[in-house]
Amino acid sequence: MNKPLLLLVALTFCCCIASLHGFAINTCRCRRMVANPVPPRAVKKIEVTAASGHCPRTEITITVRNGNRICVDPEAKWFPGLLNTLQKKNDLSTAEQTTVSGF
Repeated sequence: MNKPLLLLVALTFCCCIASLHGFAINTCRCRRMVANPVPPRAVKKIEVTAASGHCPRTEITITVRNGNRICVDPEAKWFPGLLNTLQKKNDLSTAEQTTVSGF
């Protein structure tokens, strides 16, 4: 191959690689969401990921005690109740720790 053709191929390749980084790849974690409520006793951790350039929707991921991750629809009617239950449980736990450490 002659040099100009090789240079053209290399330049085209570089432009193609650069343009791939310009496209937002859908990096949403959640492919599908559960409809059934998650029992509060099974919840280990809740993560909320705000909408961004990588994912156009807010995502809620619940890690359960066995390590599995479950995606929840932020609009699920049962989700606020789960948060309230966990908050009350956390408040009780904090109050008990304060009482025990107060002695």
